[in-house]
Amino acid sequence: MRVLLCNDDGYRAEGLRTLAQILSMRGHDVTIVAPEEECSGQSHAMTFFRPLLVRRVAPNVHAVRGTPADCVYLGLSAVLAKTPPDLVIAGINHGVNVGLDVNYSGTVGAATEAAFLSFRAMAVSMDVDPFRSAPAELSRAFERTAALVAKVVDHLSLLDWPERDILNLNHPGIEPRGVVAAECQPHSIYIPHLEPLAAQVHPRDDLQVFVIGGTERALPSSGSHDVAALQAGDATLSFLRTHQGSRAGTQPLGSLVSALNS
Repeated sequence: MRVLLCNDDGYRAEGLRTLAQILSMRGHDVTIVAPEEECSGQSHAMTFFRPLLVRRVAPNVHAVRGTPADCVYLGLSAVLAKTPPDLVIAGINHGVNVGLDVNYSGTVGAATEAAFLSFRAMAVSMDVDPFRSAPAELSRAFERTAALVAKVVDHLSLLDWPERDILNLNHPGIEPRGVVAAECQPHSIYIPHLEPLAAQVHPRDDLQVFVIGGTERALPSSGSHDVAALQAGDATLSFLRTHQGSRAGTQPLGSLVSALNS
């Protein structure tokens, strides 16, 4: 199978490199088109009307001075335009993308761009928090995750894949209890955090400086959604919709439209 790999952590990231190695060892034809630098939290941002630099840094490895979605667009429209891939995979992301966080994720944004262009696309993320001070264990965790991705790829013929949906895989990093199908629902695995820095950086009355983040985990939740399943130690598979249309459609707008036109 011909595979285009992207991520939002940059082309040097261990998760991406591990997945490329495992897939190549399984006989897949892998091409990497990934950001030159770390681009987490970019969602589906794209660079319009400005030059984009694409640099071939190794055979089948291209670094882009742009966003993850830029990388996928360039990979499909330029780098692999004459030999389109059978599958686009974004990942392995250094951190999970479940619940509300899929809306911010550059990994999911890259997969979304591929789905927009009518390619089958998969986002892959792994929980790196348990391995912050254990590089060797982190490497083994990436290998476990890559092995599961390869197994999913081997069994894609069993999947009834909705058109233009993204397959979203999250791995706990540790050996998972199993793989579960879990809906992505509006829960969060992290507690939002806003930190003011103004007093430290700019001691002026008219200027404030903040950092938006959130690394503290929320308490484990219950249910069958992806956040709860991942917190329980499962690897999760979910489908994500790529378009913003409401499932309710236009019917609820009827009364308002009538009033506006009267």
